[in-house]
Amino acid sequence: MGDEVAARDLRVSHAEREHVARLLAAHFEAGRLSPDEYETRSGAAAVAVTRADLNRLLLDLPGAEAVRSREILEWTSNHGDLARNGDWLVPAKIVVRSHFGDVKLDLREARFMTPVVTLDVDMWVGDVDLRLPPGGSVDVDEVRVHVGNVTNKITPVPHRGDPHVVVLGKLYVGDVKIRS
Repeated sequence: MGDEVAARDLRVSHAEREHVARLLAAHFEAGRLSPDEYETRSGAAAVAVTRADLNRLLLDLPGAEAVRSREILEWTSNHGDLARNGDWLVPAKIVVRSHFGDVKLDLREARFMTPVVTLDVDMWVGDVDLRLPPGGSVDVDEVRVHVGNVTNKITPVPHRGDPHVVVLGKLYVGDVKIRS
């Protein structure tokens, strides 16, 4: 968990700033940014210090690739809880390996690198508490619980939500709770 925060706070190189400037130019040429927005964002890219600074410039643009701090977030715990909440950058895949501890994953204020996030769990004696933002959806068809329950309080929708979380893997003696 600490590695993810540290990666977001890493200082960026000239090459990373230039990459974001090229992406902004492409979005300006496509008409997604006004001249003022392009000028403001390009200026901010030129003086960005951290990866988080660059990511903020791209997150609302369709198809834009943010400067990725991590493709997969891997959490491991023995006899302890794992939790993440607030404003954080969610990668495409989260892998949790835990023995005797709970996982609390709050995505309500998070920013997403991809519209679909996979949560792969392998847990012994512990619960998963997953909180989704409004408009989010979840697929729990591939998670297996041995001595426990899966409780999904997210109202099903006919189409995939944004974000869409796919929970898979297995829990031995534990519950999976999904809510908004």
